[in-house]
Amino acid sequence: MNTFIQFINRENELAFLERQAAKGAAFIVIYGRRRVGKSELLKHFIRNRKAIYLLATQEVEKELVADFSKDIAAHFGDNTLDLNPFESFAQLTEYLEGKNLSGTILIIDEFPYLVDSNKAIPSIIQKSWDEHLKAKGLTLILCGSSIGAMETEVLGRKSPLYGRRTGQWKVDPLPFKEFTKFYPGLAFEKLVEFYSMAGGIPLYILELDPKKSVRENAKLVMASRGSILYQEVDIILKEELREPKTYFSILREINAGRNTLNEISNAIGIERTAIVRYIDTLIELDLIEGQKPVTAEEKSRKTSYALKDNYFKFWFQFVYPFKKELDSFKFEQFGKNLLQNFNSYVGRQFEQVCSEALRIVNPIGAAEVGRWWGAYREEGERKTAEIDIVSLNAESKTILFGECKWRDNVDADAVLKGLKAKAALMPWNLGKRREIYAIFAKSFRKKLASEDIILYNLKELERIFLK
Repeated sequence: MNTFIQFINRENELAFLERQAAKGAAFIVIYGRRRVGKSELLKHFIRNRKAIYLLATQEVEKELVADFSKDIAAHFGDNTLDLNPFESFAQLTEYLEGKNLSGTILIIDEFPYLVDSNKAIPSIIQKSWDEHLKAKGLTLILCGSSIGAMETEVLGRKSPLYGRRTGQWKVDPLPFKEFTKFYPGLAFEKLVEFYSMAGGIPLYILELDPKKSVRENAKLVMASRGSILYQEVDIILKEELREPKTYFSILREINAGRNTLNEISNAIGIERTAIVRYIDTLIELDLIEGQKPVTAEEKSRKTSYALKDNYFKFWFQFVYPFKKELDSFKFEQFGKNLLQNFNSYVGRQFEQVCSEALRIVNPIGAAEVGRWWGAYREEGERKTAEIDIVSLNAESKTILFGECKWRDNVDADAVLKGLKAKAALMPWNLGKRREIYAIFAKSFRKKLASEDIILYNLKELERIFLK
């Protein structure tokens, strides 16, 4: 397990919390999927501050507030709470109303668990906030992993707390640039491979051991019964969702290449109109994403769904097909599949890294970076062309076409020829645009001398991400 770094930057999130706390009285909502690092973010934020951190668990209200009593007693130095703990959350808020709370931060982590213990708690908080706590200069932070519950109990129009928040933040998985900071000194090629396995979730990242090979990590961390990440897919779906089997089926079908609503609907036997709700939930959880050609209108129905989380991609690709054997500690088929297909799998995730690199360097001042695909006919046969990366600058009518090759010694001339042929099929400002071409690879046979062609090898990408 990598224990070198337990907290990585989160500069934007910390700046947001600083701005909110500076208001004197703030009601903040922090949410995001499990394991994304919300609790660590909040604990980091309140270091050396006047703060009370309350962690809700799956207990009845009386047990929860008895535990809260200890934290509040420690904060105020009130020994009477040790002898006579609160018996309800209403008693807790009444106690706080009598205290000097100026400059104090109160965090209730895993807030949905607290609401589960007493559905009246949002109303209790609303009344106390409106009549007392806001005027006392308290910064109140409600945090939760269950996105659906947070939206219902805190953010939704029907919640008593609706309209009270002064700010909200969804904590997202870390981008590749932040991911690299977990492994200082690690070879860049191995960083890309690790990212392809763990993605941007801190808990998953910390499970990987940089001293071991990628294949050793895959076996010990991902595919070994008893390891945290072996059962993580099932655990996440059961903790977050009411119908985990249906969501599991949707993820499995998307991973298998059923990428449109019609294809997913037909594969699992659920009406197309009904499946939209499931898809929206998985998007909110950062498990899948809906992709459109970069030039498509916002209202376009030309949407393709793909798994977004790299750990889920890896698990469905390499662990799930051999689950029965792996349950019995038989690794032969898993190892063979990993050996044959891991490199091509990393190649698909390499596109994420290349897209992020383009957003950082932004050679054409592009406002949009995405993928493009479109249909065309060749000798009467309908075919589809795909371009890995396309970035657009509508103002200057400049377009960048990018191709990603997870290989060494790439023939850039040959790749460029194929890329230009596909670019000619894309109608955006055709004949009026300036075209730039970018090719990404581990290494190239030779350089190409042209101001309209950019080659990025691993050394150049390392400079972009690690500078």
